[in-house]
Amino acid sequence: MKIEVKTYNSIASLVSSIIFLILGAIMYTNPDAVVVIVSRVLGGVIIISGAISCIKNYMDVKRDSDTTSSGMVLGIVAIVIGLVFILLAEVIEWLVRLVIGGWILFSGINRLINALYVDKKTSKFYVMLGIAVLLIGGGLYTILEANLAFQAIGIILMIYAGLEIFGYIFNRKSMTEVTTVKVSKNDKKNPKGAVDAVVIEDKTEDKKKKKKKGSK
Repeated sequence: MKIEVKTYNSIASLVSSIIFLILGAIMYTNPDAVVVIVSRVLGGVIIISGAISCIKNYMDVKRDSDTTSSGMVLGIVAIVIGLVFILLAEVIEWLVRLVIGGWILFSGINRLINALYVDKKTSKFYVMLGIAVLLIGGGLYTILEANLAFQAIGIILMIYAGLEIFGYIFNRKSMTEVTTVKVSKNDKKNPKGAVDAVVIEDKTEDKKKKKKKGSK
C-alpha cells in the first residue's frame, strides 16, 4: 500500500517570526530600554545567586565552625555587583561599548602600523590600509554611537523574521510539501505527523482474489 502524506507549514513558525520581528523593531528603535532591561535582569540574577551563596555559607558555618567564610564574601561581592548592574545600567552599557570599541580601534591602529612597513607600490599595502581605516572608523563609531550592537542585532532579527514570514506566505499559496511513504500491511494507520492522507493505490485485495481463483 502507498500513502501520500501532505504536510503543511505550522502556524507556530509564523507566530515566532512575528515575535522576532517585534523584538527586532524594539531593539532597533529603542535600544536604551533593552539595555536597561537586560542589565537589570542580569543584576537580579547575580543578586539572587549571591544571596543563595551567603545563606549556604551561613548554614555551613553554623553546622561546622571550622568552615571558612569565603562563600559569604563571594556572595556579598556578587550582591554588590548585581546592585551596580541594576542601579547603573547606563554606565554598564557605556563600559561595554568602550571596551568593544577600544579593542576594534586598537586592532585598526595596529594594522595601520603594519601597513606602513609594506611596500606602498604593491596591492597588499592598499588592502591592509583599507582594512585598517575601516577598523579605526568602526572602533570610533562603536565608542561614540550608543547601543550600536543592539541596533545591529535588531536589524538582523527583523531581516530574519521578514524572510520567514515571506516564506510562510509563499509556501501557503503555491507550495505543499508532499512526501510518499511505504506502509506495511499490518500498519494501516496514518504515519506519525501526517495531516492529511490519500490512498493512491491498494492492490492487496485483488492479489488475494487472484490467488484463490488459481487454487480452484
